[in-house]
Amino acid sequence: MDTTSPTIARWLYRLQRPWPLTLRPLATMAHELETTEATLISFIRDLRLAGMVRRIGGVFDARQLGYRSSLFAITAHENVLEQAAAEVATLPGVTHVYTRGWPDDYTRDGITSNDYQTYPNLWYTLSARADTFETEATKLSKWAPQAFPALTRFKIDVVFDTRTRQRDEKTEYRPTLEVVSTPIPSEEQQAIVRYYQDDTAMPEAPFREEDLAQLQDWFEKGIMRRYALLLRHRASGFIANAMCCWYIPEEDLLTAGRALATTTDVTHCYARPTAHNFPFNLYAMIHKTTWDEAYDTYIRLSTLLPITTPGRIFFSTREFKKTSLRCFV
Repeated sequence: MDTTSPTIARWLYRLQRPWPLTLRPLATMAHELETTEATLISFIRDLRLAGMVRRIGGVFDARQLGYRSSLFAITAHENVLEQAAAEVATLPGVTHVYTRGWPDDYTRDGITSNDYQTYPNLWYTLSARADTFETEATKLSKWAPQAFPALTRFKIDVVFDTRTRQRDEKTEYRPTLEVVSTPIPSEEQQAIVRYYQDDTAMPEAPFREEDLAQLQDWFEKGIMRRYALLLRHRASGFIANAMCCWYIPEEDLLTAGRALATTTDVTHCYARPTAHNFPFNLYAMIHKTTWDEAYDTYIRLSTLLPITTPGRIFFSTREFKKTSLRCFV
């Protein structure tokens, strides 16, 4: 499928944005795109056959559903890396597991993988209900993971635009938020989350009429950031993914994070604590098609920031797991 075709790319881009909370959302979007509902349904079927669709469903802010989440890192030597990654990936609350560093076969500005030996190399994200989070986290304690929780999030929610290989990412649907946990929703609300967090087999009619008011309320409050099609970005051509990190003086951190969040290159942006072996406090994720494109983007982003010490780009060199969090299961 030629996703760079103007018409197809436009459709693909729209399907990743928030769907109208109506009984026939594809009919509404078809009108916007000057096509038919049947054509969009067929298009989604073709995307699935091409392996490009991760799921069509709700993207919820787990913290507002009473969950806690954190990024963790492990320093795993080569002889135990596979074992560590396998054990991390089997934990149900772990949604992402990557090795991050510098590709062995890539050299740029004299940098090689040897320059990354002192940094953690296995990274994962763990989410769990706030009352069980610590218990879940300790299940991996044998690997001595370091926690890097989000202190402030400046941007989240990935949308890939294949027309330009950039993202027209929307920053927070509300002003920048401090990341905090909130009480667990009611049993009825939990059931609604369970229904909409998984892939739907009926994109032409994904919503139950009795749920629309609750979904609209959640969307306005940012509890459900969007209901949309989520791409498998590697299958869509975005294979050079990287975590860009810098140290920003505390007094400049808020301004710097907001500056990165306004760029289309950055898909996620957080302030996180530093560590003795990882002296960075501002993180930004980028997704590109080549290592060179990603590195050039990192250099360009660095010019936007009031840095006093050099940052680092950590390429995602291997993906062990990537899935969506399933709440209340």
